[in-house]
Amino acid sequence: MSERRDFLRTVVGGTALLGLGSLELPALEAADRGRAPSDVALLNTALELEHTAIFAYGLAAGSGLLSKGTLAVGTLFNGSHETHRAALTQAIKDLKGFPIAPRKSYSFDAFDLKTEADVLRLALFLELKAARAYNDSLRQFRHRALMDAAGRILGDEVSHAAILRSALGQAPVAFWGQLDEGLDG
Repeated sequence: MSERRDFLRTVVGGTALLGLGSLELPALEAADRGRAPSDVALLNTALELEHTAIFAYGLAAGSGLLSKGTLAVGTLFNGSHETHRAALTQAIKDLKGFPIAPRKSYSFDAFDLKTEADVLRLALFLELKAARAYNDSLRQFRHRALMDAAGRILGDEVSHAAILRSALGQAPVAFWGQLDEGLDG
């Protein structure tokens, strides 16, 4: 459990995106240097989150750990992330930027994926990280249309998190700060 808490602390601290290996994170790197990240850098950071989620949902679907109903919901969520990825990729191209490509694989070693509940906890963790990243990016975008799009995607991520919390038997939440309560358990 200590490794998992360290992993979560690393992610919350922003030193690694999702704690999933070393990544080039232009948005975070620019912020660390004291200047505002560009819209393309913010979009590429969001795109990496979507790549990660799509990989994770694909991994979960092929794991054999999911019940029929959970697999159906996971497939819907994966489709949502694919839609987000396509929109982000197009937005980056529209800004004359270069979308980052997905990696061949992502490591989820900090999560012991042996049961359906383990897979649901990983999915909840990824949805919460995405929700927080989109929320943080809202005030940083220079183009209003990007703020609006990020806000809509944020709503999807929060919806996914709420459904996953329910599937894990966690109580509903009344406000944003409660979303990650019970994440360890």
